[in-house]
Amino acid sequence: MNHLKSLLAAAGLALVANAAISAPFTLGNVFVSTGVGTVIEYTPTGTVVQTLNVGTGFITGSTFDAAGNFYATRFSNGALQKFNADGTSAGALVSGLPTPESVVFDAAGNFYVGNVGGGIRKYNAAGTLLSTTLGSTRIDFMDLSADQSTMLYTQEGTRILRADVSTGTALSDFSTAVDEAFALRIRANGQVLVADGSDIELLNANGTDNTTFDIAGAGRWFALNLSADGTSFWSATTDGLVARFDIATGNVLNSWTVSGTNGVWGLSVFGEQQQGCGNNCGGGGTVPEPTSLVLVGSALLGLALQLRRKT
Repeated sequence: MNHLKSLLAAAGLALVANAAISAPFTLGNVFVSTGVGTVIEYTPTGTVVQTLNVGTGFITGSTFDAAGNFYATRFSNGALQKFNADGTSAGALVSGLPTPESVVFDAAGNFYVGNVGGGIRKYNAAGTLLSTTLGSTRIDFMDLSADQSTMLYTQEGTRILRADVSTGTALSDFSTAVDEAFALRIRANGQVLVADGSDIELLNANGTDNTTFDIAGAGRWFALNLSADGTSFWSATTDGLVARFDIATGNVLNSWTVSGTNGVWGLSVFGEQQQGCGNNCGGGGTVPEPTSLVLVGSALLGLALQLRRKT
């Protein structure tokens, strides 16, 4: 047994017999933030995988780091919650925040928290505060550009605003071609997708209206995130409709309804594409999927048994 443990440890794996294993996050799955202190992991077809118990109240923006760890903003409780890539809770990484609504990473592994109560706060990976930008300004959802400096953010209004987080200064607006801007994401070509209440807007790099997406009878579009390949995106309404759209055609690829959760207030996709952190967030494809872990573990177990027979 000790020899088997050594083989597994050499591959960076834990012996399953020693401890209960939580469900690892799976690439492509959708993580839906609710108004009852939970985040629900779904497959792309709407099957529930697991529920992450974050605490109480509204959970809003969320993201993943390069190692596949998950971070969720506890809007009602002023904290940023962390979950390890195996689905276990690591507790509150940051607390005492003024109504945090969004979180994004940069290419160096630092993260920014946008606070409705005021400002963009930058932290290193350990949760140490590094700087604050626009400390008295309302920040709802935000996204960092590839230049590592320009942060786009919304205030549930008719503008998409900008700030330079490297100098801590406000910049000119990115767009005034929106009606009720909530969650947003920057595409690799400079276009910006934004959940805009009555529909979802695709803005060109100059901030002007380009294309709209919607589903007949849908409620208020609030949450949004890009898929890993960047050719589709996920969005959700506050009353619980979750949908995936193909960007080129506008076709709805997947959809389902979340009920009994006091609404949907954010979503992330494991492996999601983000410009500000490149391969250093969204899971980055660096974390083996559960099937891969099982296959590797089985191979090592077989090797260990063969070695034991020879001895």
